[in-house]
Amino acid sequence: MNTMNLQTKKEDQVFVNLLTDAGFKAVYADPANKPLLINLLNTVLPDDVRVSDIVEYRDREQTPDTIYSKKTVLDLVCKDVEGNIFGIEVQKKVDSRLFSRCVFYAAGQYHSQLLAGGDYASLHPVFEIAFLAENYPHENPGHWDADHIVSHYTFAEKRTGEIPNPTIFIILAEIGRFDKTEEECLTTKDRLFYWFRHANEFKEKPAWLDDPESEALLNATEIAAFTPEKKEIYDQDMKNEQDIEYEKSICYNEGREEGLAEGREEGREKGREEGRRENALSTAKNFLAEGISPETVARCVGISLEEVKALKEKLL
Repeated sequence: MNTMNLQTKKEDQVFVNLLTDAGFKAVYADPANKPLLINLLNTVLPDDVRVSDIVEYRDREQTPDTIYSKKTVLDLVCKDVEGNIFGIEVQKKVDSRLFSRCVFYAAGQYHSQLLAGGDYASLHPVFEIAFLAENYPHENPGHWDADHIVSHYTFAEKRTGEIPNPTIFIILAEIGRFDKTEEECLTTKDRLFYWFRHANEFKEKPAWLDDPESEALLNATEIAAFTPEKKEIYDQDMKNEQDIEYEKSICYNEGREEGLAEGREEGREKGREEGRRENALSTAKNFLAEGISPETVARCVGISLEEVKALKEKLL
């Protein structure tokens, strides 16, 4: 894989890939598309949480957790009219650190509300939302399908399920689990998830433009409709993202080759060690056959006295 090949694939696209940071940013971080962002949030939030307006947009740049993590990524952070905070990110690969990373970012946003003063009564809930291109490894995968791709996690009392004052919520939207065909998508929600997963595969707008929300989303994802300034930013963001992916693949391959080399060397060393031991046992048998004492054999050959005595019993 190389950056040039990735660039060629991007240039063939008519619509952005919403499961890339660049594509997500171009659509949902644009204040002109605020109604789309509000609709997206209300689609994945718990039923008792509704967003009516967004009053603040922020970009959150991350420091990589490991060499395989993303370096500079736009993860959208926004605030609604009630002060609730929404952190939104896109993850193409699900790893064992995903949930911990979501909690880490949500806790940071929750804590930062008091940095400028105020008291605990002024704290508002934080919702960390991750759109995943791959399935999250639930304990019971049978509970999750194309009609149930959004999971909600928060603080709850273990025995009763009682939820105290709302604080931190982790929401995972598993777009990779949405496997409905285009014909099976009969609701606006289904079409949203379908377009999230398949937009970049289309060369022209699909025929199901029969509701305003779907039409607005399709228009917002059409690359040719971008202004020159927005297109330039999008192209640069795509290049940065592709460079990061390419560097990660290089690191992975180098690490894999290094691991294979270490494994081969460990195997050779193990073989050499086994050979040395076989030679020591053979020499010990010969010494014992000549009547040399076990104590002397153990000292000269370099194996334990117990092993020498065991060999002597076998020779008797």
